Amino acid sequence: MVYAMMSIGVLGFIVWSWVMMASPYSDIRTKINFAICWNSLVLISTLNGKNLISYTRSADNLSLYSLNEDKQSVSETTRETSFRFYAFYDYYYLLFKSKPALSDDWLTWFIGFTEGDGAIQTYGEGKRTRFVLTQKESKILYEIQYKLNIGVVKHFPQGKSGKNNDFYRLIVDNPSHILLLAFMFNGNLVQEHRIKQLSLWVNALNNRYGHQTIQLNDTPVSITLQDAWLSGFTDAEGCFNVSITKNSRYTLGHVVKMRYMLDQKDIDILNKVCEIFGFGKVSLRSSTDNVYRFTATGFKVLNNVIAYFNLFPLKTKKDLSFQKWLNIHNLISKKIHLTDEGLSKVKVMQKQINLNNSTTNKTGAA
Repeated sequence: MVYAMMSIGVLGFIVWSWVMMASPYSDIRTKINFAICWNSLVLISTLNGKNLISYTRSADNLSLYSLNEDKQSVSETTRETSFRFYAFYDYYYLLFKSKPALSDDWLTWFIGFTEGDGAIQTYGEGKRTRFVLTQKESKILYEIQYKLNIGVVKHFPQGKSGKNNDFYRLIVDNPSHILLLAFMFNGNLVQEHRIKQLSLWVNALNNRYGHQTIQLNDTPVSITLQDAWLSGFTDAEGCFNVSITKNSRYTLGHVVKMRYMLDQKDIDILNKVCEIFGFGKVSLRSSTDNVYRFTATGFKVLNNVIAYFNLFPLKTKKDLSFQKWLNIHNLISKKIHLTDEGLSKVKVMQKQINLNNSTTNKTGAA
């Protein structure tokens, strides 16, 4: 037994020495190679006279495990979810020598936001990679940059009309930061075309860092109402709407309709949203280039939409729109809109919901 333990210790030292001394690559690549080699070993220690054997987790080809910390995972989740971020947390620690102040919910929200508005780009004959988020709202981009500790936010002024038409971009070019995002996205994307984009990243990153650095998981993750993906996707693609139209069949000659909407060219993801809610419809928008819309309407069923966004709050200015929309929903639930004064109040509030936040004025393409 002593001989076996000494042999494993010597083997570990040889692997460590080769990676640290003989590798011609950058410091980041050295860390990656070391993590992968170490992941293949069996860690053996002695505690109170008993052999304690622990295998490192192998999640997405990169995983570190500390017996001293006596932890199974850097992240802990309280709800069942199919999103897994072990490799992301481990590589983040390798890069920045600290644990990220992030939750699984925030990362899941970010993936939904990315699948709605992000650009997972590969260029230079498949050798170069870039990640871009384009928004008119700079605050959310700076928040993402700060939380992930990656990329730069750039301002793009648009002519003489000033900030109303200006937009901002979070741009990530650093290969090690792209690798961090790849570990986050791998096995956690919902849309097929996003997985195809990620596969090009994986090829480029493996060519750069070594062919075993990351292995593509091309199985789409399943979204539910128990994770934050739809919240992020709504921040990117959603809208809360109230319409007031004349109709003699209703009290005061008007009918008030409330809607929650998502617009996308990917009809499959809208059908999935329709499926998990169990209501709503998906239709082709007229006068568009194959853009589809998921629409949920009806005061009772919208209670389920409200419950979801109370559980997983929006993070952009659309949260303000949602809160104003929710206030109208509360008024209508109490039938206050059935009085002249109440209807007038609803009309005023209606105009404020999507002020400077219209989905028709989106900037950038997915």
